Amino acid sequence: MDKTQSIPTIDLSDFPAQYEKLRRSSEEWGCFRVVNHNIPFELMQEMKQVVRSLLDLPIQIKQNNVDVIAGSGYWAPSPKNPLYEALGLYDMASSQAVHTFCSQLDASPSQ
Repeated sequence: MDKTQSIPTIDLSDFPAQYEKLRRSSEEWGCFRVVNHNIPFELMQEMKQVVRSLLDLPIQIKQNNVDVIAGSGYWAPSPKNPLYEALGLYDMASSQAVHTFCSQLDASPSQ
């Protein structure tokens, strides 16, 4: 991957035609930017605040986010990936999984 390239952009207003670009971006970059998604700006701001509040938790609390399946729990930044940090929620459609995730982090499901 050429470091002068920028993160790929997926335009949802032209989605069926963007499928191959989405697949390639996922495989080659592991991420992409989405435009024309029609998600209200206020909702995106609220989501960023919630994510930030979770990532700002003390590391001792974040480490309670244990694996449900291998590699699905908390990932701390490392020397190899100093900008990467992740919390894992295995099945967000399951109210029990959401409850478990929130309990691990001492957070509210309605946060």
